[in-house]
Amino acid sequence: MKVLLAVACVLAAASANEDASLVPGARRGTFLNSIQEMLINATKTFYPDGENMIGPMKFALRRARKDLCKISNPQEVNNPQEHDSFFLGRTCKEAFVNLYNEETDRCGRMFCDVLTDFETKTKEFLTRLISAEYDSDFFDIIEESFINPIMEYSCRCSGKMMDAWMGCKETIGDANFWDYLGSVKLRGFDMAAKHLVGMDWRTFWFDLVASRVPWEDIETMLERSMANLCQRNTDIRRGDVKCYSYLFDTIIAHVNDHMNSIGFLPAERMGDSISRVPGVPAHCTQYSNIDSGSEGHCSEFSDCHTTILESMHSVFEKFCVESCKDYYQEKFMGCCTASLILDEALNTSITNVANEIKEIYVELFPENESAAEAIRASFSKSHQHELEFMRNPTCVDSDISYDVTPCTEGDMNMEDEDPCAGLSGKAVRKCKKTQKKGGYSAATNCSGLSGKQLKKCKKKAKKGGQ
Repeated sequence: MKVLLAVACVLAAASANEDASLVPGARRGTFLNSIQEMLINATKTFYPDGENMIGPMKFALRRARKDLCKISNPQEVNNPQEHDSFFLGRTCKEAFVNLYNEETDRCGRMFCDVLTDFETKTKEFLTRLISAEYDSDFFDIIEESFINPIMEYSCRCSGKMMDAWMGCKETIGDANFWDYLGSVKLRGFDMAAKHLVGMDWRTFWFDLVASRVPWEDIETMLERSMANLCQRNTDIRRGDVKCYSYLFDTIIAHVNDHMNSIGFLPAERMGDSISRVPGVPAHCTQYSNIDSGSEGHCSEFSDCHTTILESMHSVFEKFCVESCKDYYQEKFMGCCTASLILDEALNTSITNVANEIKEIYVELFPENESAAEAIRASFSKSHQHELEFMRNPTCVDSDISYDVTPCTEGDMNMEDEDPCAGLSGKAVRKCKKTQKKGGYSAATNCSGLSGKQLKKCKKKAKKGGQ
């Protein structure tokens, strides 16, 4: 009996320790609490024993790490960098090895870093989110541990990584990975489906990945996104605050306003309130026509049905309220937002990628064509409507107007800056090549640029470029 009692005590203590690490930090009834409950369920699924990742996922990560970490593991004898890659093949492996060996940023190690961090840091990240007591803490953890590291790396390396991929993607079919997929007959994949149109499974999917995916538009989308997100927020006179930080804050402000309007119960510190922004009238952050649930508030996803995107119409209505103008100019219409919405190359590439992905999806799943087209049309209409309004906010019943000026437009020190700053990939190579030849021609070399880069380009051309 004593032995059984001792075992029971040990099990109870172990259970208590396990529960302590997976108990929502936010008080019951708040929306954050319901998010944390979902994260707890996900954590228990992927870490069933509380510590180790679920078997199949752990196996896949270890296999990928063993292969892709050889890119950044040079050795004098039997150099792992010279081995063929199971996932990338020989040519793409060499491209990323060269990127690691020849660039000071060591960008070629991205695959290894991402896989290693995912395996070793995901559990801690989830635990911290689950333990967050307040909404502000929850968002701070996401920004500090997820957004900032990803964006700091992307600003340095995303263009270089894309260049390497664009140069080797046609050879990706050499990787043994494709033979492995075909041999195991992946669940859910019909090896003789109609969309294969007579091609064998391996050839069809290699061709789709290498040639059918709209890589050119994806490359443009990435380059222009990084040029805009990684530039300095020149609305802030001092420091080096990047636009990705401003846009994260903008998203959080909209999420908080939406939560306030929809009736979500916030997890707030004493004295804080997401429903009241200091110096801003309460009605500016409360939107009309928002479903606040049957009890007037929402603590679960299922309680409310209005999405954040659906609330954008109500947001635009607030743009035209005189007492709200300063709030929306600062929080939503800063120079970082202007840089993104006025970048024609970026927004054209987004539309092109959406259209092409839809076509590929319909080819693979023709039975879902109507639904896919409806989603694409809805996205296109919403995207275009929002762009048109934000580029030229017009209020019919008032003379309210907004400053829609990209970052560094009017920067007094712009003349001394590097005209290629903020670019990456093909764009930065083209820019530097043109500089060596004696400058820019606004007519021939400024196309596809916007904001900071466009103004620098045209200014350089006026000084007597080619």
